[in-house]
Amino acid sequence: MKCPKCGYERRPRDEAPVWQCPACHIAYVKAAKAAVPHRAESAVRNEIAPPTEQVPVPEAASRRERARQDQEETEAGLREWKAARGQKILVYGILLNFVLGAVDRAHVFPDLVMLGLYLLATAWSLLGIVTVCSGLRLSQGQKILFMVLMFFPLINLIVLVVLNVKATRLLREAGWSVGLLGARR
Repeated sequence: MKCPKCGYERRPRDEAPVWQCPACHIAYVKAAKAAVPHRAESAVRNEIAPPTEQVPVPEAASRRERARQDQEETEAGLREWKAARGQKILVYGILLNFVLGAVDRAHVFPDLVMLGLYLLATAWSLLGIVTVCSGLRLSQGQKILFMVLMFFPLINLIVLVVLNVKATRLLREAGWSVGLLGARR
């Protein structure tokens, strides 16, 4: 086969696909269409492969594969970001629990104010749990279990620490730098 664009004569040892010129890498059909628009496609197809044989078009398959890989990388990046954001919320939730415990023992605020502060700290920690669990790809059941465990003293701190450790492990494997107050890219 002779390329309509560059004139290269195809040799048996050429490694390019049968539908593509080994020299200029253009599809024979495309080059023939540009040269002679009306009958070029059928002539080139008949010369490349018999009419009964389908000529594969790997360009479309590789584009789909690249698009799928790009989507997976984007989803992985989003999961990592959620895990990092959730971890930061969890770290601040742990610190908030310790501060509220100290303030409660010092009797600085009335009991009603302390109850409100504890509820705010719980809501903040629940947000962190949902975010980090989404980043870790945990199931709805596990998210609900961790959220319910947040309402039990001491167990809530254990839950926060366990989720924090899991997020740290995931982020370090993904190449994030994880410090005392959370992750950084």
